[in-house]
Amino acid sequence: MNSKKEVLAASILAISLSVGLGTISYGLFSEIPINARIDVFPERNGVRSNSFLPADLVFLEARLSYGNASVAGTPVTFEARTPDGAEFLLKKATIDNVGTANVTFHIPWPSDFSLGIWQVSVAGEVYGQTLNTTTDFECQLLPIAVDVFTQKGGIGQNSQGGHFALNEIVNLYAQVRDELNHTVSNQLEVIFAIKDPHGTSFDYETQTTDSSGFAGITIRIPPDEAYVGTFEVYARTKYSDTVLLDTLTFIAIQD
Repeated sequence: MNSKKEVLAASILAISLSVGLGTISYGLFSEIPINARIDVFPERNGVRSNSFLPADLVFLEARLSYGNASVAGTPVTFEARTPDGAEFLLKKATIDNVGTANVTFHIPWPSDFSLGIWQVSVAGEVYGQTLNTTTDFECQLLPIAVDVFTQKGGIGQNSQGGHFALNEIVNLYAQVRDELNHTVSNQLEVIFAIKDPHGTSFDYETQTTDSSGFAGITIRIPPDEAYVGTFEVYARTKYSDTVLLDTLTFIAIQD
């Protein structure tokens, strides 16, 4: 008799999956041993990531499924361990109707244990199976950097700042960012230097960062055809006893 029940239940489950009923209610087929799957994903600013900064908000999402169907109503337990192996987070959540559960936590800063490799895991029991999975992410500081760019591009170290016509205005900006990717807005002096396509110094000027952390200058490309070609821009400053430098190029073209 039990064998017939198992066959009937398995047949109903197969039909449900084949017609795409989606969510399977926990407990409906709790007597059927099946191969379910559980996963956990760290997210930063809405995007899956394995790299975080101190003080970041970590969003952990668990997914529980069987085939293409989610398994709703299942309790799961999240755990996060610091780089030194200490338990930092232990929290329960319940899989929702789309097959996910989530928790969040901030990486503490300043802290002696924030930097390094964090381990996160999720575990749950469903259909008589104990499921668990583990992944990790890294928490690290960024290098302090100055970034110089134009109104047409160039964001990022040693980047290309776009194309400009002869006699066109070029706005040059520089921004300093610290180890936490925060803008440094304490009136740092930034030195701009520019070389024309012939290697001759075209301009040289010092500006200070404003309340938003930006320093900038404006130049106009000479109208002479001799200036068609690649210009080099350098921005240099000093922050926390470290000399920072970034370069970019932009190209002057003839209309």
